[in-house]
Amino acid sequence: MQDDDDAAGQWPVAPGLNELGGRGAALAALVRRARAEVPFYAHHLAGVGEFAPDGSDAELAALPTCTKADLAGWGTFPLAAVPLAGCLRVSATSGTTGPRLFVGYTRADWDAVGAAGGRVARHIGFGPGETLLNVLGAGLWIGGPCFDELARAAGAALFPAGPTNPEQVLEWCATFGLTAITTTPSYARLLVERATAQGADLSALPLRMAFVGGEGSSPALRAQVVAAFGDGFRWQEMYGSTEVGGAILGYGSPEAGFEDGLNIATDEFVVELLDPDADRPVVPGEVGELTVTAFREASPLIRYRTRDLVRTIDGRDSRGLPRVSTVLGRIDDALKVRGALVYPSIVEELIVAALPPGAEWRIELSREPGALDVLAVTVELDGGSVAVADRCQDLADAIGLRALVRPVVRSVPIGTFERFTGKARRVEDRRPRD
Repeated sequence: MQDDDDAAGQWPVAPGLNELGGRGAALAALVRRARAEVPFYAHHLAGVGEFAPDGSDAELAALPTCTKADLAGWGTFPLAAVPLAGCLRVSATSGTTGPRLFVGYTRADWDAVGAAGGRVARHIGFGPGETLLNVLGAGLWIGGPCFDELARAAGAALFPAGPTNPEQVLEWCATFGLTAITTTPSYARLLVERATAQGADLSALPLRMAFVGGEGSSPALRAQVVAAFGDGFRWQEMYGSTEVGGAILGYGSPEAGFEDGLNIATDEFVVELLDPDADRPVVPGEVGELTVTAFREASPLIRYRTRDLVRTIDGRDSRGLPRVSTVLGRIDDALKVRGALVYPSIVEELIVAALPPGAEWRIELSREPGALDVLAVTVELDGGSVAVADRCQDLADAIGLRALVRPVVRSVPIGTFERFTGKARRVEDRRPRD
């Protein structure tokens, strides 16, 4: 774990991806404790034998990886190395890709979350004098509490509103002079759409930064939001998960554009980029699955596959962290259509670039008995029937070229679909289960 005492602003060079970084003894202690305290790990690591690594990176390969799916059947608190009464707090995954996973944090674990948030804040220039409007959910969701800790560690004022309607957010930003906001990409889109409908000038607000996370986003969407808020506004990409303690695993570099990837906190975690189908590192530049080992007290992680796909980017940030692309897609989200894997993120990027700011869309998969899969995309578009038909045709052609499956694209009037204030659910698979 990185100390916060670099008053001169110098950051030690962190271990690279797929590197243990001198933490062999810590890993051996983690394995011993996990086997002794967590029934899942006692079973999962049963074939490893006595684990006493010599500190070389190759020792990671002696341990099997695991996924959230592997935890099924091990209770509602499957990673718990301490009883619930020994935790400071508990959070849970959203349940969008399966049953909720409950994760605990001891006081030391939660202090580490705050310290990690503080390091990010210092690196991006967010600190005293700033005011953060936190509209992410709290309760069991990790998003709100994680950014509460970031604000505290940064010395910034906190406006902990929780989920709030866009009109209220716009009013509060103007009234209280709020300079930063937490948001999902979907909610950022909604803010732009509502402001446009009201004729409000977002660039006149004091907001200068949005901490954005919770779901993937396309470069086209980021560009639209930044353009709406005007010069000097920063889309600060944040990346993480409930299992690691929130959005502290990766973040957009302050020295690069928002399309230029994430710094990965290998000073805090052991992070690997593995072949999705095998426990081996991918070659530089190849797409791989982020896999995390976390030295947490309450809920240790040992080679935990996040299901998120990224590729490495050459070089390091000034903080000395290795860098990867923003998330290209999730293994769980891949849609197999007529033999091809289609990632909704690819479809989203093309749709957002083609639609007016704030317009919504839906993706639907269907199949009649004995027929081929049908990929249908419904988009919100207004205008003359000929012009709309031409735009739908162009969009179908573009998606077909990128996704290798040509969809049926149809239109509905703008405002037809519900808007999302949290994580979006735009894909519906209506195909019969074989």
